[in-house]
Parts: sequence; C-alpha cells; structure tokens
Amino acid sequence: MASAFFTPTASAAPAAPESLSSSLYAFAKRAANAILEARMKSAESQLRRHEALVNDLCRRQDHSPLFLNQDEPLPFKI
Repeated sequence: MASAFFTPTASAAPAAPESLSSSLYAFAKRAANAILEARMKSAESQLRRHEALVNDLCRRQDHSPLFLNQDEPLPFKI
C-alpha cells in the first residue's frame, strides 16, 4: 500500500491576512496616485490653454484697431 502526503508550497498556501491587506493597500495607493497624476496632467493642459487664450486676447487688444481706445465712450449705456 502506497501512502502520499501533501506538502503545501508558498504559492499554494493561502495569503496571510496582513499580506492581503497590505497588497490591497498598495493597489489602492497605486490607483489613487494614477488618478491624481491624470487629473494633474489634465489641469496643467487646461491651464496652459487658458494662459495662451489670455495672452492671445491681450495681444489682440493691444494691437488691433477693432478694440475701443480707453478714452472713447462706450457704444452702449451701462
């Protein structure tokens, strides 16, 4: 009669509760960092677009005859 016995290996053993919670914490931290980085890049992009628009409007206002001079009356009543 043959007998067999089972020896659990490290990969087959269930994860310890503290390692499971630490891996879940690490995953959550990586996910939060990825979301934060994506939002930061989006905000930088929007800020660059806004600054370019403001600079463009300032440049047009300074050099365009279409804008009113400061001493001219407004074309409407306030």
